[in-house]
Amino acid sequence: MIRRCVGAALLATLVAAASLAETPDPEPGTTPAIAAVETAEPAPPLAILKFGDSSLRFGTLLQPTYDVTQDVNSGGYSQNFYMRRARFFMLGKLGPKVGEGLQEVEFFFQVDNPRAGNAAPPTGSKNTGSTGFLVQDAYGQWAFGGKAIALQAGLYFVPAVRQIVTNPSTYLALDIPTWALQQNGPLGGNAGRDYGVGFNGYLLDEHLVYRIGVFSGNRQSSTSQSAPLGPAACCRNSPRYAGRVMYDFFDTEGGYVYPGTYRGTRKVVAIGAVVEEQGDYEGYGGDFFADIPIGPDAMTFETDYMHYDGRGKVYSAAIPEQETLWMDGGWYFGAWNVQPFARYEFLNYAASANLAKEQQRVGGGFNYYVMGQNFKITPYYERIIPKVQPATARQKDANRFVVQFQAYL
Repeated sequence: MIRRCVGAALLATLVAAASLAETPDPEPGTTPAIAAVETAEPAPPLAILKFGDSSLRFGTLLQPTYDVTQDVNSGGYSQNFYMRRARFFMLGKLGPKVGEGLQEVEFFFQVDNPRAGNAAPPTGSKNTGSTGFLVQDAYGQWAFGGKAIALQAGLYFVPAVRQIVTNPSTYLALDIPTWALQQNGPLGGNAGRDYGVGFNGYLLDEHLVYRIGVFSGNRQSSTSQSAPLGPAACCRNSPRYAGRVMYDFFDTEGGYVYPGTYRGTRKVVAIGAVVEEQGDYEGYGGDFFADIPIGPDAMTFETDYMHYDGRGKVYSAAIPEQETLWMDGGWYFGAWNVQPFARYEFLNYAASANLAKEQQRVGGGFNYYVMGQNFKITPYYERIIPKVQPATARQKDANRFVVQFQAYL
C-alpha cells in the first residue's frame, strides 16, 4: 500500500516540478532553496576553497561529554567522559547557480567517531578509537529542475521525523529522541541514513518541502532449495521506500538538515508527515515545529510522533508494534544568551508481553551560547521512568546527569 502511495507521490511531484522548473531564481537575501548544510544563523566560519564557480567547504563538530547515569540494580552511578560526536565534513558545490544558495551539482561527505571513549556496560571496556571513523554521509545531488526538484544518491538520511534530520550542532534539548530510530538496526540503517536514491525539492514559493527515496534497507540472506539446486541468491527482497513532506507557514526552510532552534532569527511554524515501508514493515509519523521571535527573546517548541509495526514473519520480532512521542520546548533569553529547555518522551508497545520495555523520560537543562552554536555549554538532567520495576532492580526509576561542550566550525 505504502509502495503505491510513494510511487504516486513521486509521479505527482515530478509533474509539478516539470511545470515549475522554469521558475525565476529568488531575489538576493531570500531563503536559500537547497543547501547541503544550513544553520539557524549566518554560516559559521568554515574553511572555503574556491575554483571559479565551484567551491569546497570544510568543517568540524566536537562534543566532549560527561555523563552520569544511575544503576537501578545497585543505586550507584556510572560515570563516563567521552566524545559524543567527533565529525569532519566537506561540502562541494559545482557548476552555475540555479537558485539562491543552490548550485547545479552539490556533494557532501562526513565522517564521525561517535561516543569515542565511552565505557560500555557491563564490562566497562572503553571505546578507545579502535572502531575508527565511520562514513556518516556521502551523497551527490543534481538540481536538474532548479529549486523544484533535485536528484540525490548515495548514503544520506532516510526521510524521517524532523528531529532525526536536525543539524546536531543546533539541538535544543541536548540530543536526538531515544526511540525515534527503532527501525534503524533491523532495516540496516546507519544512524538514520541508508544507501539509496531519491528526489527532493521546494514548491509553492518554497513553503512545501518534499523528500522521497528508495533505499537498500534490510538485505536478507540466501535461502536453500531442494536438491540438486544450490541456494538461491541473497538480497532478493524488496528495498525500503520512504517519503517526507513538510509545509512552512511563515519563513521557509532549506537544507539537508534543519535547525533545532533558530533563537529568534526567523519566524518558523512547520508541520510534517513521514511514511516508510519495507516488506511487511510499515512506519508512519509526523512532527510539528515552531520558533517564534518575541522581542529580543524567542520561543521554540517541537513534537515528533512515530508508529512502527513489523508485522509478518520477517520483522515482527525485531520491530514489534510500538509508538513513541517526543517533545521539547525552550525559551531563549537574548540578553544573556541562555536558553532553558524541557524535554519529554515515551515508548509504548501494543502487546502486553512487551510491557517491561515501556518507558518514559522527562528532563531539562539549558544552553549557554558562549559564541552562538560555534561554542556552547549544555548541562542536562533526566529522570528515567520504566513502566515496571525489573525483578533484579533495587529501584524502579533512575537519574541521569549530563554536561556537554560543543565546538563547531
